[in-house]
Order: sequence, then structure tokens, then C-alpha cells
Amino acid sequence: MGIVFIMVRSAERLNNLGGEHWESFATQNYFDKRGIFISLMVSAPLLCVSVLMLIAFLREASGLLVEVKTHEFKAKAKAKNAAEKGKKSGKKSKKQD
Repeated sequence: MGIVFIMVRSAERLNNLGGEHWESFATQNYFDKRGIFISLMVSAPLLCVSVLMLIAFLREASGLLVEVKTHEFKAKAKAKNAAEKGKKSGKKSKKQD
């Protein structure tokens, strides 16, 4: 995502360079002053990809959070059951004495 951010930030500079040197690689000057061409061809797809990456990261994080909480609840339940069994076995041994 950092690389995408750097590329989007440098799109204005790329647009200016393209506007200055368009004759060497194109037959028409696509690079206008406002940078619409570079925005549509470079920045928009990169921003779409970064939004999809962000959504994927959030889904992964929420899934991991659910998994961790599930393990936490299972561990608490296991500890509670072990404590209850310990109390019951302690009462039985006192009755036997």
C-alpha cells in the first residue's frame, strides 16, 4: 500500500514529464495540465486496488479477532470446568475422611 501511495503521489510529476516529452513516445499529447489522463490511467486503478486491499485486510483482521476470542472463551470455560471439578473432588475427599 505504501508503494501505491508513492505512485499516486508522484502522478502529478509523471504527468508533467509526459507533457514535456510526449513527442518521443506518442503521436498525441494526452497529458493535459489538470492530469486527467494520468489520473484515469494510473491513479484510479491503483486507488481501487488499495481499497480492495484495505477491505481484505479488514476482513482478515476481523476473522482473526473472532478466532482469538473463540479460543479465549473456550479457555475460560475449560478453566471454569476444571475449577468446578476441583471443588467437587475436594468436597468428596473431606467427606471420606
